[in-house]
Amino acid sequence: MQIGEDFRRRLEAVLRCPTAPFHEGNVHRVLRDAVAASPRLRARKDAFGNLLVSYGPGRPPLLFACHTDHPALEAAGDGTAVIRGGIRPKALKGARLRHLDGSLAGVRAGAVVRDGRPAVVRIEGGRLRRGTPLVLDLPKPTIGRQIRARAIDDLLAVAACLAMFDRLAAARWKGSVGALFTRAEEVGFAGALGWVRTTRAPRTTTVVNLEMSSARPHTPQGMGPILRVGDRITCFAQEVLAELEVTATALARKDKSFRWQRALMDGGACEATVYAHAGFRTGALCLPLMNYHNHAPEGGVTREYVAAADAENLVRWMTAYARGFKTVDGRRARDRRLEALWRENRTALAGTAREANR
Repeated sequence: MQIGEDFRRRLEAVLRCPTAPFHEGNVHRVLRDAVAASPRLRARKDAFGNLLVSYGPGRPPLLFACHTDHPALEAAGDGTAVIRGGIRPKALKGARLRHLDGSLAGVRAGAVVRDGRPAVVRIEGGRLRRGTPLVLDLPKPTIGRQIRARAIDDLLAVAACLAMFDRLAAARWKGSVGALFTRAEEVGFAGALGWVRTTRAPRTTTVVNLEMSSARPHTPQGMGPILRVGDRITCFAQEVLAELEVTATALARKDKSFRWQRALMDGGACEATVYAHAGFRTGALCLPLMNYHNHAPEGGVTREYVAAADAENLVRWMTAYARGFKTVDGRRARDRRLEALWRENRTALAGTAREANR
């Protein structure tokens, strides 16, 4: 399956952005440009720099949420750098680093100074000013059967939200949906935690978190995006999961190229836990990701990648769910399924009740 040209255009703009926890300005500039170019979009920034982009009138009852940072390093000013996010320090040894403007920093990551939280590594080749953010020097993004980039997690989800808005606008959809773009997720959900503490969005709002999650044998690439039942900490709202499942089932019935999976992705935690804990009606979708957090299978660092077909089907799923929101009744579908099973077996169950209790 080929990804749509609208999605490709958004990927090309977003995936090239160097980003780091607390330093997401490059991504947010792309988002602000997208809002400025569309009469259907409006944006609101909170006190912590999280950006809520809304499509259509009023307060959106449905939000897709993703983060705009990726693991990176921050110079400590003493010849070392702190790792912001989950990169193994040993994997970084020898890796060339770049500034957020894309220029080479002229330094490399060196030996591990402290392997903890946060971990610290030496910087070889020069001394940088304290607080300087640094990203890995890796090849530019490529889009083919696979989508490869330094930061697929979670920038692909950012591009997916923009592509969803494009498709809703092209269809002249009159409803309302939003996308929440959070900051500093990689250091411990900082942006999401700030948002839930200050937002005026009612707790009846549905929040569907979008993530990249490390591919596993039971959730391989190429079999579609994943309906994430839960993470390492939380299981998400049954009603939202049922609605997303009904939407996916309907898409697959119409088009055999649409594939999807369902799994408990408990290898880590995601921002959906924050939204669920705060009382929001929460669901989650994710893509199976390879080279998670830039860890190369043979050691060292490399680009992350996902299957392009999985990514395209994620956008299709999001768009269909937004268009059908509040009309999709996941509970009714389950009621019908369970009622059919009951009708099939109730006579035999009653007829053998006495025998079972002899």
